[in-house]
Amino acid sequence: MTASDIGYIVLTVAVTQALCDLTANKLVFSTDSYKDAVSTLERMRSKRDKVLAQPAAAPQTSSTPSKSNAKSMEKYKKRLKVAEEEFITASNNVSRMFIMPRICTSAVFFLLYRILNTEYHGKIVALLPFEPWGLIRRFSMRGIQFSEGFDVDSTIGRIQSINQACNFLFVYILCNMSVKFMVNLILGIKKPRGTEKGLLDVVDDPRGKKILEGLGVDAEEIREFRKHL
Repeated sequence: MTASDIGYIVLTVAVTQALCDLTANKLVFSTDSYKDAVSTLERMRSKRDKVLAQPAAAPQTSSTPSKSNAKSMEKYKKRLKVAEEEFITASNNVSRMFIMPRICTSAVFFLLYRILNTEYHGKIVALLPFEPWGLIRRFSMRGIQFSEGFDVDSTIGRIQSINQACNFLFVYILCNMSVKFMVNLILGIKKPRGTEKGLLDVVDDPRGKKILEGLGVDAEEIREFRKHL
């Protein structure tokens, strides 16, 4: 175990994430199709906001309700419904463009894990400053092979317990939770406002509803499930 091993794993994770982000920025988020999708989303948001601002100007008198007022409200509800559907459709179109980069990044990191795991399999990569409790120890010591007559002091330094030995998997998980996240935060493209729910909005998209109905899925059940998330 050397500091260079930890540095190599950290650097490899950081460089890999940076390459994935830069590639996605070049091949997806710099294209005209993505820019057009974001522009359409902003237009649909502006259109929806304008419709939402209209009720205050709608002529209504509670004492003398008329057919014209009822028709005006009915027209307003239809415009609002159309504006909401167009906004949700635009939001889903933008969200779909984030799927492939994320799938590719996940595949790359899976391959990276297999390669590094082969290189560091059974080796002690780091030492924890404490003796982990049972559940963490299952990950931190998984696959470590101690040869017969293994001497803790002469091999990995003076530590309180052999259970402080740490394998590659634990270091790799920590790198994914910290280094990978920070690199993506710096170089990655953030999803535009209004696309936070991602493809969960498919149940509100008219086209999505038709697809779900064709698959025998009840969109209302998915909508109720989404409310509890």
